[in-house]
Amino acid sequence: MRRRFGTRHNGVQLPEHDAEAIAVISSQVPICELMSTGPLPEASFDGPVPGIPGAVVREVAELPEHVPEGEAVGPHIEAAPGILLFEVPGIARYLIRGGQSIEVAVAPGGDRAAARLFLDGSARGALIHQRGELPLTAATLIAPNWKCVAICCPSAVGKSTLAAGLCRRGWLLVADDITRISWNGTIGVAWPSHDRLKLWRDACEMLGANADALERVREGMEKFFMPVPSTRTPAALSVVVRLRIAPELDVEEIGAAQRANLLSESTFRPRWIDPLGRRADHARVAGQVAQGCRALVLSGAREQPIAVLADRLTEAVR
Repeated sequence: MRRRFGTRHNGVQLPEHDAEAIAVISSQVPICELMSTGPLPEASFDGPVPGIPGAVVREVAELPEHVPEGEAVGPHIEAAPGILLFEVPGIARYLIRGGQSIEVAVAPGGDRAAARLFLDGSARGALIHQRGELPLTAATLIAPNWKCVAICCPSAVGKSTLAAGLCRRGWLLVADDITRISWNGTIGVAWPSHDRLKLWRDACEMLGANADALERVREGMEKFFMPVPSTRTPAALSVVVRLRIAPELDVEEIGAAQRANLLSESTFRPRWIDPLGRRADHARVAGQVAQGCRALVLSGAREQPIAVLADRLTEAVR
């Protein structure tokens, strides 16, 4: 069945359901609400899912303990095609369904800031999987030459710190942690969802920022939200960069045959794909997106200064 497409948005042809959703939501909700990943009022987490027009979050009093005929995919995590349930003990339980909704039940006395982190992270990543799209573990930015660059790597390698350094050079943030990548029939599309980065205190200090003047990610954690210049519109994905820990600085161009593998390796929670019934969709979209963008491996993370990495990446994506 051919997928229908609607209007163009920021030069990107959008699938019809996304185009319609942007039109409807934009007419009812201020754009800052579509972009914000900061805390909602204490009363509720209800609202849109950042970067996924039409998808919604609902806060509820309680959720089931199990998924009917669900498969255990990790501690406190069950999944079946179209549905995933997970719990962070003492914090919250989340039910993600059909690529369109996330329900969250915060535990009595649970840390709502922590509940928000898992909502914007694991729950949103599961929702993107359910849609048959790519949730890349990536900080994605627009370079000054307007190329959209996704910097992929596991946690604690340094993608957000590098992104912060690049934003000080005129780059614009699209998304941090998890970037939604969809396929519009021609190109991969990166969807905006963040206007700030989460950085540890030492990263803030290295960048010359006063961490004590920033909002703390959650109580007791030495991690902070740093506002950065950002974009509010979808962008055509130009380059995928795999950031790798290594003593020497190096850039390697990845050939077409290996690009899809790099995208799969950079996907959030790949072990969830099969239980959610999305293996064929994942392989298809990874292959399609891989054909429309370059792929690089940037070595030197955690060993080379951020300024040196930023210089080399800027040169590589020209």
